[in-house]
Amino acid sequence: MSFTIEEKTEEFERLKEFLDSVEIAAEILPPGKLTEEPSLLVCLPSVEDAGREGEIRPEDLHVAAGYFLNLDDTEQRLTKYLIFYTQIEAEFSSMSDLEILTLINQLNRTVRVGHYFYGKVDGSDAAVVQYRTTVACADGEPFDEGVIGDTIVEMGAGYDIAKETFARANKDRETAAEER
Repeated sequence: MSFTIEEKTEEFERLKEFLDSVEIAAEILPPGKLTEEPSLLVCLPSVEDAGREGEIRPEDLHVAAGYFLNLDDTEQRLTKYLIFYTQIEAEFSSMSDLEILTLINQLNRTVRVGHYFYGKVDGSDAAVVQYRTTVACADGEPFDEGVIGDTIVEMGAGYDIAKETFARANKDRETAAEER
C-alpha cells in the first residue's frame, strides 16, 4: 500500500471541506512546513469557547496537527492511519514526574478516544504533555468525515479536561504548601 503525497493532500482537502461545513477551523500545511508530508492543522473546539460572544483570544486556541502514518511498503496492510496530536499548554514544572504520570494515568482512564502522553518528543529537551489519537480507515476508502469530526471534538474536550486537571493539581499543591 502506497499513499502518495498527492493522495494525502486530496484526503486532507476533502476533510477540510467537511470541517469547514461544521465550523471547525482547519488548514492544510504543504510538505516542508511542519513535516516532510502534508499536515492538517485543526482548531480544537473548547468548552470555554462554547457560546461565548466576542473575539477568540490567541490563548483560547487549541490546535492539533494531523498527519498520515507512513507504513512500511514491504508489509501488506489493509488499513491506513491518520494521527492527531496536540500539546497541552499547562503549568506542571513544579510537579515531579511521578505526580505528572499519576495525573496522566487518571486522565487516560477517562478518555473515550486517544491517550495522553508525557515525555520527550522529537526536537524537545524537556518533557511535554500531549493528547494523541489515531483514526483508522480501510485502505482504498476515504476517511469517514463524521468520525474525524467527532475525534476532533473529543480532543477539544480532552484538552480542556487535561488543562483543568493540571490547574487544579497546582492549586491543591499551593494550598497544601500554605497550610504547612
